[in-house]
Amino acid sequence: MTHAFFISDLHIGEPEPDNAAQKQEIILSFLKNVALNGTHLFIVGDLFDFWYEYKWVIPKKHFPYLHQLRLLVEAGVEVHYLAGNHDFYLGEFFKKYIGIQTWPDEYEFELAGKKFFLYHGDGVAKRDKGYRFMKKIFRNPVSIWFYRWIHPDWGIPFARFVSGSSRKYTNQIDMRDEPDYIAFAEKQFERGVDYVLMGHRHNPLKHKKDGRIYINLGDWIEKFTYAEFDGKELELKQYEQTV
Repeated sequence: MTHAFFISDLHIGEPEPDNAAQKQEIILSFLKNVALNGTHLFIVGDLFDFWYEYKWVIPKKHFPYLHQLRLLVEAGVEVHYLAGNHDFYLGEFFKKYIGIQTWPDEYEFELAGKKFFLYHGDGVAKRDKGYRFMKKIFRNPVSIWFYRWIHPDWGIPFARFVSGSSRKYTNQIDMRDEPDYIAFAEKQFERGVDYVLMGHRHNPLKHKKDGRIYINLGDWIEKFTYAEFDGKELELKQYEQTV
């Protein structure tokens, strides 16, 4: 039996919003629900508002979520985490200490006879030329090595400032970019992909063409949307707290 869940753009650790406690309760409830009912969880980027993996340091605010993810893995759920534009560096921590497989860019796989293509979506818009250049710099191993020499008490606040600017830009993306994402998804359809799932835009969307489906997963800042695949149908849903 297959029961897979897909989420993106939770931005955990963003500057304290008015609903911070409620947001934490909803996210942890969702993860507990996946532990009870799911076989797979796919995190399609930007789980945290900022993630850079120092050799020895993990931000303490993230502990409740990391703990729940570990419990989810122990319950037998297969978890995958794709890097988003706020995931500056995913090292070995998730795989070694939590049991989560990480992917630096896209991830393509088959599940219950369907071919899936997952990608966070950063850089898909044609007007994101500057970002695509900067992404190569940020993800470069040399840049990652140099950044590690910045003390976490300085490096993490600075990265959170940069992340905040990026999030504000993402929230301002208008509908002009939508055709670029649909065209990108339809190119994957032409290769035989059945389902394309992306995030980044914070704008939940379901687009169908010739029986194939593209879903943008929205966000968990305001919309709390996700996708669910029961082995037969892929649906875009809004989470209602049950656990």
